[in-house]
Amino acid sequence: MKIMIVDDEPISLSSLGDMITMLGYEAVLCGDAATALKHCAETYHPVIITDVCMPGIDGLEFLERVKKSKTTFSSDVIIITGHGEIEIAVKALRLGAYDFLKKPLDARELAAVVERSAEHQALLLENRDLSQCCDRRIMEATSDLQRDLENAREQLRRVTGVGNIVVSSSCMKQIVIDARLYHANTDVPVLIEGETGTGKEIVARLIHHGEDGFKAPFVDINCAAISENLFESELFGYEAGAFTGSDRKGSSGKLEAAGKGTLFLDEIGELPLHIQPKLLRVLESRKFYRVGGIKKINLEARIICATNCNLEKMVEEGTFRRDLFHRLKIGYFTILPLRQRKEDIAPLAQLFLEDEARSKKKRFKGLSRAAVDMLRAYPWKGNVRELKNVIERAVLVYDDEELRTEHLEFLAPRPSANGGWNRTFSLFELSDLALPDEPFDLDEFLNDLKRQLVIKAVDRFGNNKTQAAEYLHWDRNKIYRLIDG
Repeated sequence: MKIMIVDDEPISLSSLGDMITMLGYEAVLCGDAATALKHCAETYHPVIITDVCMPGIDGLEFLERVKKSKTTFSSDVIIITGHGEIEIAVKALRLGAYDFLKKPLDARELAAVVERSAEHQALLLENRDLSQCCDRRIMEATSDLQRDLENAREQLRRVTGVGNIVVSSSCMKQIVIDARLYHANTDVPVLIEGETGTGKEIVARLIHHGEDGFKAPFVDINCAAISENLFESELFGYEAGAFTGSDRKGSSGKLEAAGKGTLFLDEIGELPLHIQPKLLRVLESRKFYRVGGIKKINLEARIICATNCNLEKMVEEGTFRRDLFHRLKIGYFTILPLRQRKEDIAPLAQLFLEDEARSKKKRFKGLSRAAVDMLRAYPWKGNVRELKNVIERAVLVYDDEELRTEHLEFLAPRPSANGGWNRTFSLFELSDLALPDEPFDLDEFLNDLKRQLVIKAVDRFGNNKTQAAEYLHWDRNKIYRLIDG
């Protein structure tokens, strides 16, 4: 360890240097404070011994400069004082001196002070190393945690549907645009209508998360799953002793739990009629009371509602309040059923196929053209949810590079016990079929329809009538006769 000695008296400087050398340390001798400061700027000296009375820069000023320097502030400075300079020594200690020695110097006292200082410097060095090591580990751990957190958020977005929005159809593109708009306006309630399985909750989460993610909570309530008697306390919370059997400490409700995030009321059409005016009041005033409470609580969360019911019809029937309906409809989405946005079927199927193949460690990478046509022809009564289940079943049972029609054969019509056919899907919706005004020959119409369906099946399989016959469960010769006839 290097110990710097600063003294303007050469004899004293030399003798002190000899004593330090005898103690086993390297002595760096400086005849004035200015020279010592230059050395300190270039090399760190853990221990510095300096006299007080020196021309130019005295010992106290030297001490003050050392303690203000970034390179020497942690050095231990030992002051040498003469008789009658105790007040100076006290002042030096207040300025940050490690200790002081009185002239004439005692070798044992010097050795003791230097040893303590050396131990102190060793502890500082060890602490510095541990601190740096700890800081590095904390930074590494923090980086790992941030990465894991972001992965968890991404996984959460994937699990909850955020990030799985397919926007091939024009209607879904507009929904995504509107969702980003409503994300920035938390005061605006949103109503999402659509059939079961169309992805209403996914759109709700897209509104909540926005483009960059949103850290506030997303709290959901299924209005059809809560008892009518418990709904009010579940939504608003309750104070202690509000009703028989209540928690003696009271409880917060879902409106409070949502904080500055989102409260998602699924199946809003099932909301009890007596709760509807209370929810309307909350939406208008942005305040509410707990059950049995007297203190107003501010509503900070956005409200998003979803339903597969026709709320407008329920309003006319008197089972849903008109004023609440119009209040909820400020932000309004209608998600079309999957059969009415066929452009989304193929990309959705591809997305689900990749997810399931990765999850189940299968080889599937894409869909054949015939499989896509088959999926597009299916009516999807269960919408996106049903499509996902179909792909999951196919990937579970089969393993191939490409998903083909034979992997989806469970979607094809099957013979019933009485010799007829039980179809899991219809080729068209009767509601979409417009009958002519004039009378027509049904047999002739059906024969023409049959011929068109056979031609379409043959085209699907690249004019391979054998595959078309297998697909239609028909004899190949019948196909030849129908087409050629």
